[in-house]
Amino acid sequence: MVTPPIRKIDLPLAEHRLCARVARLYYESDMTQERIADLMVLSRMKVNRLLSLALRTGIVQIQIIGPDESHGDLQQSLMSAFGLRDARVVSDPLPEQSLRSVLARAAAEWLAERLAPDLVVGVGLGRTIALIHETFAVPRPVPCCFVTLEGVGVSPKAGFAAYDVTSRLAEAAGGRAEIISAPTFVSTRVVRDALVAEPSVQASLQIARAAPLMIQSVGSVTADSLLLQHGTLTKESLAALRKAGAVGDALGHFFDANGEPVPAPTDELHIGLTLDDLRKSATSAVVAGGEEKVLAIRAAIRGGFANALITNAATASTLIDLGL
Repeated sequence: MVTPPIRKIDLPLAEHRLCARVARLYYESDMTQERIADLMVLSRMKVNRLLSLALRTGIVQIQIIGPDESHGDLQQSLMSAFGLRDARVVSDPLPEQSLRSVLARAAAEWLAERLAPDLVVGVGLGRTIALIHETFAVPRPVPCCFVTLEGVGVSPKAGFAAYDVTSRLAEAAGGRAEIISAPTFVSTRVVRDALVAEPSVQASLQIARAAPLMIQSVGSVTADSLLLQHGTLTKESLAALRKAGAVGDALGHFFDANGEPVPAPTDELHIGLTLDDLRKSATSAVVAGGEEKVLAIRAAIRGGFANALITNAATASTLIDLGL
């Protein structure tokens, strides 16, 4: 524990004594301000002023001791630099660890700490998100709801259902799952509009949009892109998106370095939430890290559709160096 430095109290002796006595009664004897006022024959307002003076001059020094977090300072710097609601920074993976598994474990802990009865949690799709359930655990059942942010049904182009962990998270929490029962991407806009018009799909989408906590990842516009690997996008389409300024995607929607949407051929084929929907959530958390994701993470924060971040130390340091 770090001992706070001793400050010189610049008050007349009598006032110093009075402040100290009032402070001891309040902080050490756990008396109310009203009780102190009666005991010392002072007005309640006077007691309040003396307590404020004791704090302001250093007669009372409050030390906040947080948990022993190896990256606590980096976490706070990240939140301050980017105006985030929350951040979790973990150590970079060891040689035998994958970055995705390290980030997924951190996301599982972060999510478990925030669960509360009746909370609705929106869950995105992705390779890191898909690992969260492996280490996710709560000490006791929480009657909450986990809802997908995108369709997770069988798609002719991609096996995105493999990345749906919503049901597993709900089961581990003792809550319930709400699934958007439709493909993530479909073949034509006509098909998409018809599916979105289905009452069951509409109802699930409404629940997802109202989720006060959403957790998802961001993709890169590189050969590592999940949309490319699953055949949803061609190499030519991805190259065209890069040329148009895209640096990443969230929920299958692409954006540039400032977080502005970049039109993609898949926009009208996607069943799920939009970037605007992410912006409206009270807490929209991104779980991502690695050099190839830095620009996408920063852009997501700039665009306002990410206000919480779970990442590793190297990525956090790079983001801070770049600035918002």
